[in-house]
Amino acid sequence: MDSFIKSIKKLIKPSNICEECNYTCNTINFQRNFENWISGNGYIDKFIQDTQLLAHENIKEVLEWIPYDRFYNITKSGFELYKAYWIDGNIYNWNDKNQNWNRNNNMIVTLKRINNLKNIALEFMNEIKIDHEFYGITQNPETNNYMMVLNDKCKICNYVCNAIHFQQNFINWTSGNDDIDKFIQDIQLSVHYQKKALEWMPYDRFNNTIKSKFCKTYITKWIDGKTKLGKI
Repeated sequence: MDSFIKSIKKLIKPSNICEECNYTCNTINFQRNFENWISGNGYIDKFIQDTQLLAHENIKEVLEWIPYDRFYNITKSGFELYKAYWIDGNIYNWNDKNQNWNRNNNMIVTLKRINNLKNIALEFMNEIKIDHEFYGITQNPETNNYMMVLNDKCKICNYVCNAIHFQQNFINWTSGNDDIDKFIQDIQLSVHYQKKALEWMPYDRFNNTIKSKFCKTYITKWIDGKTKLGKI
């Protein structure tokens, strides 16, 4: 009788409930989106979907298909390597209210060409040995080359921490003074887990600047505001 009841419950269980977790887990959220993307290569589709079907409670090793037009400022950084800004950024958890993934927007990533599509799992395994964190796969529409989307892990933290994100941005700013640059960069390279850091702020990012009447200071509005750290 018990087995009969269990079989009936299984039949009437909603399709959005995972049989393994007994609730709507990450795997279900990924699975519902399978019909909305395709890489154009069966090996890649299956490889990505297999990682997503294993993501019941852990999304750290999940890959996703990333359209190439979600990257900008793509520049060559080495042999078959490119640096790019990823508009959406990587997934870090599911948002029940919005029914979508929360992401680290506008993050810098590395794009690396995939040479062996038929043995793509082995190629990724070889890259893992070099301490990379993977986010997904994309395809350059001009060359038709498929590319890994990845980042270097911090040797101290063993993941892409705040220090790595700051380091990737060093080439995009300078104070004009080497001592100040080094002072700011040294602090940024030390904020692996901390949520406070210094940064170089261009003066044109302030407005409504008013000199104080009582001391040699100014009151101003900072357009960008401080960097929010920690969602990695």
